[in-house]
Amino acid sequence: MSQFDPRSKKDPEEFQVPQLRFLGEQDGPPERELKCALAQCFQNDQSVITAYLARVAYGGESFAVALCLRGQLGPDRGLAEKVGKIFASMFGGHEHLDIIFLNEMQEAELAKVCKPFFPSWREGA
Repeated sequence: MSQFDPRSKKDPEEFQVPQLRFLGEQDGPPERELKCALAQCFQNDQSVITAYLARVAYGGESFAVALCLRGQLGPDRGLAEKVGKIFASMFGGHEHLDIIFLNEMQEAELAKVCKPFFPSWREGA
């Protein structure tokens, strides 16, 4: 499974993780502002089907916050860059947000513990 980490760098960094667990939704006032900004971006991007903001563990006990996307095209570096710019404009370059492009099975697992903040009704249309 691959994911992008759009830190303050111009190009997102792609890396592989051997194990991934979805822990639940990440929510609060700053996260709701981020979700709103991202949803506006995704409305214009025909490739995004669903989006979640979730707490994830990559094998250990600690967790990270990740934007989990189900798209029609799979991993999308251009979309990761757009998301990184939105995130950096709101939280600064010193923070980071992992981006995970989900497959169907991963989305089914995530949906058990987290609601999407951006469902696209274009799927199947």
